[in-house]
Amino acid sequence: MARPRLHGTDGIRGRADETLGAALEWDDEGALNALIEHRVLCNRAMRIIGEATGLHLLNTVGDSPLVVIGWDRRKANNGLVDALESGLGAAGCRTIRVGEVPTPGLHHAVLASAADAGMMVTASHNPATDSGVKLFDSDGYKSMPETEDKISKLAWNLADGSIAAPQGKGEILDEIDGLGLYKNFLNQRIESFESLFDCHMNSNDFDWQEIIASPGLLLDCSGGAGTDWFAEELVQRNIPSIEVSSRLDPINHECGAGDFSPTAKWLASELLIETPSHRLLWTIAKRLEENEGVPSWKPGQIIGAALDGDGDRCLLIEGTSDGFQIVDGDRMCDDIMRAALSTNSGKWKMASSIESDLGLTADLDRLGEHDSITTAVGDRWLSAALWNNGTERWLKSTNFPYVIGTEDSGHLVMPALCPNTSDKWGLVGDGAATLLASLLARAVLVKGGGGMSFENGWKSRVSVRPSVRERWTGDNEIAEEVQLAAEAWCGSSLIRENIDGEPNLLLLSGHLEGKSISIAIRNSGTEAKTSISIRFAKGIEADGGELSLKIYEILTHHLSPNSQ
Repeated sequence: MARPRLHGTDGIRGRADETLGAALEWDDEGALNALIEHRVLCNRAMRIIGEATGLHLLNTVGDSPLVVIGWDRRKANNGLVDALESGLGAAGCRTIRVGEVPTPGLHHAVLASAADAGMMVTASHNPATDSGVKLFDSDGYKSMPETEDKISKLAWNLADGSIAAPQGKGEILDEIDGLGLYKNFLNQRIESFESLFDCHMNSNDFDWQEIIASPGLLLDCSGGAGTDWFAEELVQRNIPSIEVSSRLDPINHECGAGDFSPTAKWLASELLIETPSHRLLWTIAKRLEENEGVPSWKPGQIIGAALDGDGDRCLLIEGTSDGFQIVDGDRMCDDIMRAALSTNSGKWKMASSIESDLGLTADLDRLGEHDSITTAVGDRWLSAALWNNGTERWLKSTNFPYVIGTEDSGHLVMPALCPNTSDKWGLVGDGAATLLASLLARAVLVKGGGGMSFENGWKSRVSVRPSVRERWTGDNEIAEEVQLAAEAWCGSSLIRENIDGEPNLLLLSGHLEGKSISIAIRNSGTEAKTSISIRFAKGIEADGGELSLKIYEILTHHLSPNSQ
């Protein structure tokens, strides 16, 4: 009988509890079942995950695989890292700890140390009470479902005693400074971006006070690895910056990119009435109060930037005439492409997820002839879509390759030069690099040039929560009911599309009022919810909220735990 896979959309995540497994006297199967049924991740489960991953590497790499281990700042991570390393060692792996690093820092550590794999102990933007683990292969890419299915099967077989790890004592090698490696890596990426935009960040060509609102960029690193140094790095490059998160608070507490909707907007007057608790918004509200309620920014100026706790995504906040709004991943992607095309011509390859703005993809020819690919949710799918011919995982070029992947949540996947090479590029999502590239792109565009930016379409994202996800497959009778209801509302037929990596996805595309629409319904890989994402191209006058409510009611009727 097939048993549940342990991995979700982006690794394994659960409520971290170092002692609960021992207190309840769980056996190995109980520890894994707690992860599936209650979202509880204990040390015992992490050791099994380490053993299973180690056995998979033994099967695919050979004897004594080398695994680098990094982590972010969560209370439970000390015990979880120890348990993970113990499990890997029991399977015969050699391990190197690289310390607290952003997730893209682990990507670089894998390549710099020529490791066979990397494991990042994190729950990304989730609260500090959660933790988890992400697996990277020897090329620095996140694991794909086929690999995760094999590891899950091995973990269950270990738990029920069907198989056993060698129970060896894998060699523990000296720890290396992963954060130092990452900082050097980021400096190299800045040089790559300067080459792409034909400019220099430290030159006098840019007036950063025109681009960034006074007195400086409000930087929110969510209390993660960048909190103590990234703002200073920007200041040294003549970009005035102030860190607003604190290492005294738990990671991701009242801060971070994970708290913001990509479509969020605020009126300045709203913040004066009720001061928000979110660190970045609170700081903006205090600026307003000190300026007698008058915004100190011009429309279009960047006020702040929010990274998530593990540093792999970023959202910007820019001023408007009466407040401010989020600049999402799609908008940053567009800025980067337009700025690059204003200085260097070429054909771009862009990947965007099923939740990206249709305005970006439907009107890409405004920038010339470029390739556009739609992918599943998750930055690993963006990377896979950008590989040459779908199989060549390295991009060979002496110049910055013209490829980019975007999710509106702030995940941007861009090329990064591999260590000790001059023409070999990998792909990685990196919040700090996204911020740097976006600021440089804005600076280039402010000076003049660049094609037209896209016009935002309309989009809505709601979720049925809690949802009995097993009832939704994307192709069963419930899906048929949803499609019929959507077609009746649109007054036209809709086409079903298949996307690699989304086995339970219903993706409907078609036209309304002569313009593109998209309806996507999928199960969350990390929570008990089923998400509805509806996108309209710019210019559609129909009430998309009405369609969203109709589909929500159908799904709630069938998927709610209280429904029959």
